[in-house]
Amino acid sequence: MSAEAASPITRRTTVREAVTRYPGIQVVFERYGIMGCGGPQGPIEPIAFFARVHKVDPDALIRELNEFAGGPGRPATTLEATPVPRAPELRFLPIATAAALAVLAGFPLGTLAAFAAVRDMGLGLRWTPLVQAHGHLQLLGWVGLFIMGIAYHVVPRFKGVALRPQTLVWPSFLMLLGGVMLRTASQPWAEVPWVGALLVASAVLEVVGACAFALVITATVSSGRREAYDAFLLAAVLWLVAAAAANLLVVTELASDGVAVISQDKDEPLLAMQLYGFIVLFIFGISLRVLPVFLNLRPPLASILAPVLVSFNAGLGLRVAVWWVEAYADWGPPVAVESLAAYLLAGAVLTFILALNVYFPSLESDIVDPERAYRKLIRTAYIWLAAAAGLELWLATRAMVEGTEIGWLEAGGLRHALALGFVTQMIFGVAFRALPVFAGKRLYSQRLVDATFILVNVAAVTRVGPAVIEAGSMTSRYDHIGAAGVVGLLAVMVFAYNVARTVRAPAMPMVRVAEGERAMEPKSEQGRFVVTPNTVVAEVLDQVPGALEMLISYGLTPLADPVLRKTVTPHVTLETASRVHAFDLEALLRDLNRLASEGTTGMAPKQPVEKVEAPSSPAPSVEVDAARVLMALRNCYDPELPVNIVDLGLIYNVRVERQRVQIEMTLTAPDGPLASQVVAQVAEVVRGLGVSEVEVDLVREPPWDPSRMTPAARSQLGWE
Repeated sequence: MSAEAASPITRRTTVREAVTRYPGIQVVFERYGIMGCGGPQGPIEPIAFFARVHKVDPDALIRELNEFAGGPGRPATTLEATPVPRAPELRFLPIATAAALAVLAGFPLGTLAAFAAVRDMGLGLRWTPLVQAHGHLQLLGWVGLFIMGIAYHVVPRFKGVALRPQTLVWPSFLMLLGGVMLRTASQPWAEVPWVGALLVASAVLEVVGACAFALVITATVSSGRREAYDAFLLAAVLWLVAAAAANLLVVTELASDGVAVISQDKDEPLLAMQLYGFIVLFIFGISLRVLPVFLNLRPPLASILAPVLVSFNAGLGLRVAVWWVEAYADWGPPVAVESLAAYLLAGAVLTFILALNVYFPSLESDIVDPERAYRKLIRTAYIWLAAAAGLELWLATRAMVEGTEIGWLEAGGLRHALALGFVTQMIFGVAFRALPVFAGKRLYSQRLVDATFILVNVAAVTRVGPAVIEAGSMTSRYDHIGAAGVVGLLAVMVFAYNVARTVRAPAMPMVRVAEGERAMEPKSEQGRFVVTPNTVVAEVLDQVPGALEMLISYGLTPLADPVLRKTVTPHVTLETASRVHAFDLEALLRDLNRLASEGTTGMAPKQPVEKVEAPSSPAPSVEVDAARVLMALRNCYDPELPVNIVDLGLIYNVRVERQRVQIEMTLTAPDGPLASQVVAQVAEVVRGLGVSEVEVDLVREPPWDPSRMTPAARSQLGWE
């Protein structure tokens, strides 16, 4: 047996298993600054992968965890916790708010504007300010607030420090949200004096919110260890502040002039600073930090990252300067200057993609991300980014060679290749991977991930294609753009539903004893065995005299079967059993601890128990049918949900041929670290029926989703 197998905590043990099984072990994670994800009980992620994400040596962490747990040959160690102070928790509020803004206003406004562009829908002169308000809402409301929510959670954990100054966290969110909402409501009517004043107030709120967010991120990043992605995050928040200041200048002029439309030579640099400067650069910074781990990529080419950042900022700065010169001076720079800005930007983007190695196959490793559904979103997003860079180069070259200016539709198509194809798809991918970890839950539906992936890419193609390809009438092109808005709205709605069901699912802390691990429970100061909600049933039976009769009296009647006692009880905690059989857990714990106390003080149990050992070989052959197999499998449970695998709908097929049983099944997480243990448990339970041969086939297609659950299972989980 390997040293790892002999240890109570292994590389495959999840953080939640360790925290649930060994109360107080959080201090070890806190020493490394990586506690806080997944709630107080930690995320459902293998410790080795969790450590790698946070750039912690997995072997060193596991060694300290085993020292705390009192592994073989090691005394239990008392560790001093050095907790990382936590900021006032925004939790999912910015992310939920961002999705709500996109669903309720951002995408509907864009769709309305597209259909109204070639039809008389009563918008009149309000059409252009409505389009501009839509763009501002999408960039700072939908994307900006999402970035804020993710950043406030991950940046301090990446750096191993607290957010600082914490007093600015809530104000930054509230100010930015208030500014975005006020801007959306006021710009279409900004020619009215008092509404124009509201428009200026919206810009003031955004400046305050942007500065507060930039201060928090800058201070937090600067307080931790220096890493290559730092410069991208810092440059991004500086561009956000610059964009907010420029926006204040522009809308003040707007209100002063009594108009509602921002001229193109002033609107274009604002959009560029928000989209390229803030959003794209921030995504680049987060990508450098997490994608090499999540996708198991080759290490980024660090030597070219600094030139990439310089080229990107130079190109963006030149583009903004060109537009501002045209806006405030009676001079238009030559086309070559505008094209140079495009070449610098696009070249930097393409070089960054190459440096990230995102298009190369994942490397083989013993530490891999158990979740995979989100990967196609991330990789496809970077395909869209490359396509946007190529489109940028083509439009710039055409302008130089043919002297053709970039049209309004073409500029919009380019922006949406970035904003919809790249940015929104990155939001979906990151959220599907990160938010379940933040919440300590399993993702609600893999099928909805696939649906979101299809919808967002259909929307992106439908939005970008008609904008850059002159085919069909103008009405037809705008109709396609409007249809893209509808499909994009559906994508966000499916995404939001999937995330909401994930986050709102009931917490289900579980303990599963992986092969070779020892379940260990804390002892009291007197050294007696203490029964807790997380104690495994098998250990209760082994340690507490009289426990079997007591458990049966509380409704755990399957324990009367010695085969089931052997096969099921090592995998179920008392808390899980209470959820399944609906007994009073507190009363049972009180009675079991009374029995345990009597047993350790030499008192005989009130009801002596004859210990029945499960047979070491299969029972004599008996006639077995599919119904009896399914009845037996109701005593097997999924690693994460306290419902038997039959009611969950994980059993796809059962075939019985004399003394041979074939089972086709899946799991809610078939690639999870405990899948093999569940398969072994299923086989052992069926062998206990007396059959001579059991074959269990764990399949991944079709993937499981909650629609397969029985009404009883849904009711048990509180999903009805």
